Amino acid sequence: MQPWKISAGLTAALAGSVVLLGGSRLDYLAPHWPAILAGHGVRLAFHALLALTAVAAAIYVVARTTGLADLGSRVDLAERSVRRGEGDADLEDALRQDEEGDWK
Repeated sequence: MQPWKISAGLTAALAGSVVLLGGSRLDYLAPHWPAILAGHGVRLAFHALLALTAVAAAIYVVARTTGLADLGSRVDLAERSVRRGEGDADLEDALRQDEEGDWK
């Protein structure tokens, strides 16, 4: 899996959690939202975008640093080597049966 996919998914999950948990705490501002957005809407949107970008970048850096960026290619390489017969014979036989649709 690519690190940008990891960071995008986790950022969306975190943003959704913040909206769900924090939105209920801002009920007292409900009558004032039109005035707030009229006067500060562009700046609020800009700062929210910067916060989301910072969170996504931080998650991306963590994924790159911990090696999650290469995890998908490593698993793919291991699977291809097993399918070529360079690994366990029983696993190779089970994968061949799976490809042929011969399930027990």
